[in-house]
Amino acid sequence: MIYHIYDKTKLMTVPADNAENRWFDFNDFYKFDGAGRDDIIVKELINSDDFLRMVLKKFNPNKNFISHCFYFEKPSGAANYLTDFIVTDAALNQFPTLQDRVKITQNALDFCAHTNVLNVARPIATFLNHSGHFNIKNPTACDSRLLATECERIMGNLADFSDFQLDCCMSPDARKIKGVSQNRNTDIIVVNDINEGNSIVKSFLLNGWRGNGYVCGLNIRVVMNSRANLGDNAHAIAKIAG
Repeated sequence: MIYHIYDKTKLMTVPADNAENRWFDFNDFYKFDGAGRDDIIVKELINSDDFLRMVLKKFNPNKNFISHCFYFEKPSGAANYLTDFIVTDAALNQFPTLQDRVKITQNALDFCAHTNVLNVARPIATFLNHSGHFNIKNPTACDSRLLATECERIMGNLADFSDFQLDCCMSPDARKIKGVSQNRNTDIIVVNDINEGNSIVKSFLLNGWRGNGYVCGLNIRVVMNSRANLGDNAHAIAKIAG
């Protein structure tokens, strides 16, 4: 079943329920106990804070670490070298610690393994490093190199890890010019904080990329797009419905 969660003060016209879809005001869904791990919870016209508060109360009793993956599909007609990718975390964890970013990366890898949205056997995860190299004067560059090394130690059997600039994540020419040896585009871009992530996500959305947002770290599938991006909810559901 797909449960669409809305705020009745914001959404006045509610679609009818059917065999696959049910619509709940978030206050009413607090009291509903019928949703299980095979169901999908979808954020419709509702503030993110209200939606998350409800989701965490109902589906995170063990207080698992949660994060957000924004999955982008390459637009039709885009350059051949471009590929689908994920940005994490651009919605939930505002200023994550290094330990948090390791957990964010683990959640993203788990999400890819459980859904196979990227259709790659061994993802590449890149920690954004705007220096493009290790630079002891730049704390972000130090953090990115440290995270790549630590995640390689902890999760090296699941993925490959790197640290460099955004253009090198997406362009073979940029990697060649800058001497980056990674042999294909990055699958999971791990941002430094929510401001950087939000800017990247919105930049791609404004340039015609289709994007879907998901909450990761729970034992239930959750679609969470922004209120300006709700038109992609159906597509987001289809990506994880299998």
